[in-house]
Amino acid sequence: MKTILSAANAVIAIASGLLVLLGYFLPNIFGGLRDQMLLWAIFLAAFALLVGVLNLAGTHLKKVTTRQRGAGYSIVLLISMLLTLALVGIDLAGGENGPAGFWSLWLFKNIQMPIEISLIAVLAIVLVIMAARLLGRRPNTFSIIFLLTVVIVLLGSVPLYHFGSSAPLTTLRGLAVNLLAVGGMRGLLLGVALGTIATGLRVLMGADRPYGG
Repeated sequence: MKTILSAANAVIAIASGLLVLLGYFLPNIFGGLRDQMLLWAIFLAAFALLVGVLNLAGTHLKKVTTRQRGAGYSIVLLISMLLTLALVGIDLAGGENGPAGFWSLWLFKNIQMPIEISLIAVLAIVLVIMAARLLGRRPNTFSIIFLLTVVIVLLGSVPLYHFGSSAPLTTLRGLAVNLLAVGGMRGLLLGVALGTIATGLRVLMGADRPYGG
C-alpha cells in the first residue's frame, strides 16, 4: 500500500510540474490549465500558512498557560498577533484594502519599520566588533580586508563629522557597494537560480521526492 501511494504521489507531482512548465512554453494550449493550477497552489500555500500561524499561536498559548520559561515573550507575540489581526480587520471592515489600509500601514511604519531599522543598526555595530575581534585573534589578509570594507562602508554612509560627504570615502564606498557587493550578490542569485533549476528537474524526473515516498 505504501509503495502504491508513493508511486501515485510521484505521478501527481511530475504531471503537475510538467503541465505548469508546458503552460509557459505553450500558453495557447496549456495556459488556462497552468493558471488554474497556480491558483490551487496559492490557495494551498495560504491554507498552510494559516495552519502554521494557528500552530504557532497554540504553542505559545500553551507556554503561557503552563508558565514555562520565556512565557513573557510568548505573551508579547500573542498580543502582537491579535493586534495585527484586529487592525487589518478594522481596515477590511472599513472597506479598505486590508494590509494596504490606514491602520495596517500605521502599524508597519510606526512599529515594524523602527524595529527593523534598530536591528540593522545593531547588526552594523556587531559587524565592527566581530571584525575587530577576528583581526585580534587571527590577523590575515582576508580579516584585514573585511574590517577595512566594513569601516569604509559605515563611514561613507553616515554623516559623522562629515565623513559621509568626503569624496574619497564616497568613491570607495560606491566601489565596494555598487561593484563588489552587487557582483557578489548577483553571483549568489545565479547560484540559487541554477540550484532551483536542478532541484526542479530532479523532482520532475522523480529523483527527489520532497513530498514523501
